Amino acid sequence: MRPVSTTTSRPPRRRARELLSAALTVVAAAALCWWSLRGVDWPSLLDTLRRSSPALVALSVIGYTLAFCVLDVTGFTLVYRRHLAPGVPVRDVIVVVCGKLLPGLVFPLLTKVVAPVYFRRRWGVPALRTLGATEVLTVADAVVLVGVVAVGALLTDGMPAVTAPLGAVVAAVLAAFLLWAWLPSARPLFPRLRANAFLSVLVRTSPAEMLVQLALRFGLVVAMALSWWLLLLATGTPLSPGHLVQFCSVFLIATQLPISVGGYGGPQGVCVLLLSDAWGLLSQVEAVALSLLWSTAYLLSRAVVGAAFAVPVFRLLRAGGPVEPEGAARA
Repeated sequence: MRPVSTTTSRPPRRRARELLSAALTVVAAAALCWWSLRGVDWPSLLDTLRRSSPALVALSVIGYTLAFCVLDVTGFTLVYRRHLAPGVPVRDVIVVVCGKLLPGLVFPLLTKVVAPVYFRRRWGVPALRTLGATEVLTVADAVVLVGVVAVGALLTDGMPAVTAPLGAVVAAVLAAFLLWAWLPSARPLFPRLRANAFLSVLVRTSPAEMLVQLALRFGLVVAMALSWWLLLLATGTPLSPGHLVQFCSVFLIATQLPISVGGYGGPQGVCVLLLSDAWGLLSQVEAVALSLLWSTAYLLSRAVVGAAFAVPVFRLLRAGGPVEPEGAARA
């Protein structure tokens, strides 16, 4: 069965923007890797990698991957059932969430394609509405990020100078948006935006729903912090709780920016910038080795999960036509 043309065809200008975005991401990732690896003694780097504990590295990777999949599936299931299709099976959400990991390693924006195609073909939901639903989790991620950055700044000195103003700007934008979405007195403002297919799901998300998503996304941050703690143990690197929170807050910012390809780029820059240059806790070689362990583990774990769901997600995207909205509402 042919894919629905409205979700696969793109105007030339949009394709050009996507290609430019991909090119800039590759350049940024390459520049960060070059900056981090400049002057590194390769025999020392390989020796540092060999000294790491394989068991702790494996535990770090497997634990974080499981937590990521479980929490992501839970968050997306709640949003999809509440705002898109009440009858969407959890197994379909699992396939969509896990199946998008493999193409996401090649080009992160490809992760935004899978769910819109599925909901358009299976449930007749417009692509923009599905994209808006996924952004509920993005908003929750941003709120958690601001909170973690604030806690990290309070616990330990040494945050990069740009972190505080950047966090303040993000916090102000989030506060303004949520007040506009939730305050009854703000409803007359920009009524067309409230009816927009992309923003309508975000506007309809209640504070109680957002609170649940915040708890899930905070759980993901805790899982990431534990994963890094295990990775630090695997390399024999001591890091205080304050530094760990601060490190994770900056690392979270890096993960939200288009500066990594396949997990390489941003992690190398953050590890060298904080652990070596700013805090002096590790040598450049040790910081690079730690970042390469994370990036390689990230690549392999997501590649394995994505490959396991590659065939199921392909079949899911090709199966069946749209379900009637009434039938979806009764499911």
